[in-house]
Amino acid sequence: MRKQQSIASQDRLAPEFMQWLKQNNISRRQLKREPAALDKYHQEWMKTMRRKGTGRPSLLQMIPSISDIDLGAVVNNVQIAKDIFKTYRELQGLGIFKRNRTPWP
Repeated sequence: MRKQQSIASQDRLAPEFMQWLKQNNISRRQLKREPAALDKYHQEWMKTMRRKGTGRPSLLQMIPSISDIDLGAVVNNVQIAKDIFKTYRELQGLGIFKRNRTPWP
């Protein structure tokens, strides 16, 4: 059998749960009269907490607003990427494993 939590040990409960009890007008007197109700109320509170969810944010929340984007930094990063790609293409043409197209003397 599960051990019922006494009202005296309520200070070990989450403050959010205690606030939820106050919001729903559940008094300590009610909980003293019916100790099993505490578990029932705690289960109800857990269901409401699950609905709110602390999951990952949606994609729209993760995209910064346009006013927060530093266009100078974007242009600078595009220029750096362009230079890196240009260098890669040049090195690809001069690779040491490419065959030398000049005929033997």
